[in-house]
Amino acid sequence: MRRTLVPIYALVLLETLVWIAIVPLAPTFAAELHLSPVETGMILSAASLAALVIALPFGRLADRVGARRVTIASAVLFTLSTLGQGLADEFWSLLLSRAMFGLAFGTMWGAGAAWLSDSLTDERRAGALAAATTVSGVGFTVGPVFAGTLADRSDTGTPFLLVAAAAAAVTGALVVAAPAATWHSTHEHLPDVLRAAGRDKLVLAAIVIIALIGLVGGGVNLLVPLRLRANGVSAGEIGLLFSVGSGIYTVVSAVVARLGARAASLRVGGAAALGTGGSLLLVLVSSSTLAASAFVLLRAPFWSTMDTIILPLAAAGAHRSSIGRGSVMGLLTLGWAAASTVGPLLAGAISSAAGDTVAFATMVVWCVLAGVWLLRRGRRSRQSASIGATFDLDRLYGAPNLDDLREEYDRIASVYDEALVDGMGYRSPQAVAEVARKILPPDALLLDAGAGTGLLGVALAEAGFTQLDGMDMSREMLAHAARTHVYRDLREGRLGERLDYETGTYDGVASAGVLTTGHAPARCLDEFVRVTRPGGHLIFTLRADRMPPGYADKLAELKRTRRLELVEKGDEFQALPVGEPEVLVRVWVFRVG
Repeated sequence: MRRTLVPIYALVLLETLVWIAIVPLAPTFAAELHLSPVETGMILSAASLAALVIALPFGRLADRVGARRVTIASAVLFTLSTLGQGLADEFWSLLLSRAMFGLAFGTMWGAGAAWLSDSLTDERRAGALAAATTVSGVGFTVGPVFAGTLADRSDTGTPFLLVAAAAAAVTGALVVAAPAATWHSTHEHLPDVLRAAGRDKLVLAAIVIIALIGLVGGGVNLLVPLRLRANGVSAGEIGLLFSVGSGIYTVVSAVVARLGARAASLRVGGAAALGTGGSLLLVLVSSSTLAASAFVLLRAPFWSTMDTIILPLAAAGAHRSSIGRGSVMGLLTLGWAAASTVGPLLAGAISSAAGDTVAFATMVVWCVLAGVWLLRRGRRSRQSASIGATFDLDRLYGAPNLDDLREEYDRIASVYDEALVDGMGYRSPQAVAEVARKILPPDALLLDAGAGTGLLGVALAEAGFTQLDGMDMSREMLAHAARTHVYRDLREGRLGERLDYETGTYDGVASAGVLTTGHAPARCLDEFVRVTRPGGHLIFTLRADRMPPGYADKLAELKRTRRLELVEKGDEFQALPVGEPEVLVRVWVFRVG
């Protein structure tokens, strides 16, 4: 595994060096190449704009063809673009090389992080991904000194030429590194990816944090140096202050990375966001050099903590929800690039219109809102984790009869969604809804059999279905389902007994995670067929390794008597990747005869 980790870390370090090197060298390039202020600004923004454009498409490409291949391609592009920056002798060659570097940079953070994520076990993933941020911090700390010193002693292009040579060696190391053994090609549609990312609280939290970092960081990097300069602080002193802050960032990042999954939590992210907002109060209440300097140093540990836990949070959410890791990492890079572009523009506009105080106050509000949201979501997670004894799958599967089973579901109804979805990564509703969308029109009348709290109903509604009814044995579960407002009608009923619906009522019956031992005897399929019109469909999940008692015989009987025709038997997937990763299920589709 070290063969994979070290080259990717080396690539992160080198690309960070090149990213930051342009900052101290921009004035020298401007003088040597006779660049106007506008042209210099274009050089500085070219990489971030290119990364913004490429991040998500190439992250999705990594899910399709493999993160390893895309990472290696980005390393080749990085080597060539860095060589081009070192050899550039006029504006257009430098601009093109810088834009090519931005493409490589955006791709590396998407595909490279996905490669790391798919190459590691759950135990090692958080720490290894967090360490990538630490390595990046090292690059940001030493990069300005590295680039400025070499350029002063040799030539402006020398730092880039040296990095290009190192990048060629790293590319070779990546070629011989072992591929990610756990990767499987995915062809998810972008709307599906976005919906899945929005549903997973860890992925969503990572996006919120990285957007906060881009918005606030961009504003801080604009306004604080301007304030210090107005107070008579020299450029060298400003650079030294920010370098010290970067050093603190790197040390704290290493500590957070060492903690791994223990630090990668919503509570930690929320506390760090509030800490950042608190540190901003220094520049909000005082315009002195001392206040600005104290802020730069005080915010560093909070900033570092947020930055370091982003990748582990996103990867954990992507794995448990089975979202393409490249797509998720691409979303993060897109969010960072967009927020980093908007941040300084917005801060500058607010400062020009209402003054620095209002601009800093706006940043404080952003930090507080994000911090409170993260803490509230984190508190819900703790509540879900604390009900381990209350929500026990063994008690559900082992209920001696349907009356006891109904009582158990009544008892856990209030914590069911969080325990199953947030705690165990429950995926069956989305899988059934995705198949239903391919088979049935959006105006099809569907029965959600075993609706529970409405997880499948919500997934079907998000897939575009507008006519949904539901039934379940638990009154408390149905009460929660009613609050989703996606069902026309909800009724109590037991699977295995006659359902309270007319023959041929529905275009389809859907069921997710219900047809299991002790929940629904095989004879319930007869009722599914009865209430479905001829030509309609049954769509449900069953375990892939072994069917519940009687199901194989019942399905064979229904097919033999031409009451059912098999349409599709889906691929195996983990219905509960966190709770029961060893259990694999399939989505089955039958047409009613």
